Amino acid sequence: MSFPQRHASRIEGILKRMQELRGAEGPPKVCIEVLDAAPPHHGLGSGTQLSLAISLALLIETSCETVARDDVLYLADRGKRSAVGTHGFFDPGFIAEGMSSHALKPAALNPIDRHLLMPADWRVGIVLMDEQPTVSGDDEQDQFDALRRATEAERTQLVELLAKGMIPAIQQSDFRHFADALTAYNRASGELFAPVQGGPYNGAATAKLIADLQHAGYQGVGQSSWGPGVFLWFESQEDAFAAEDDWSKRFPGTRLLIQTPLRERYPIKRLS
Repeated sequence: MSFPQRHASRIEGILKRMQELRGAEGPPKVCIEVLDAAPPHHGLGSGTQLSLAISLALLIETSCETVARDDVLYLADRGKRSAVGTHGFFDPGFIAEGMSSHALKPAALNPIDRHLLMPADWRVGIVLMDEQPTVSGDDEQDQFDALRRATEAERTQLVELLAKGMIPAIQQSDFRHFADALTAYNRASGELFAPVQGGPYNGAATAKLIADLQHAGYQGVGQSSWGPGVFLWFESQEDAFAAEDDWSKRFPGTRLLIQTPLRERYPIKRLS
């Protein structure tokens, strides 16, 4: 197996669960090589995506039968806090969960409330800052444990921003209203984490970057998860590419990554 050391425990866990799933005496005889992966602990869902990708590839490589989605989820062991990234791996697009109350079985994956395809011209960018602290592992769990539950009023506000703001804006390809609702949602949801991150955004550097981006006229700006990754949205690919011009001079100490659309999506026919 070939992969950076930081991936070792994750992959070893997948192999152990694969051994248990198959009732085998040892792990499967495979070669796993991680050629590229998003930076960890930047709010990009890199751990979820990598775990699911490895689990799916492992099952396809070692099975002659149709691969069951439940088996992929079992091997990856993700989705305990938020199911959005897990659902998005299988069905990309705009995904909302938690808009209504669900009676779930223990360890069940939260169901999707809404799933929409994004307008084809829109692009998302990710801004990464140099040498910013990240939140992960036990520290992340401790911060989650220190949070209070959202009040009914706070929850209602977030649901309304989704149901009356983002969702209809996506359906109508209304970029401005989508971006405004997204920015408002991100700030309001961030306020729930203020007791442990010092405000709606995690740290002074992230808060300043978001303010600077908004002052420069960028839309749909917010913090991804705990950060330090920051996102912003563009109405077209041309707008996104134009933003790259002199980016490092306008926003020193940061780099902009632009979403690259897939030329064509090939559904995995062996997944049930």
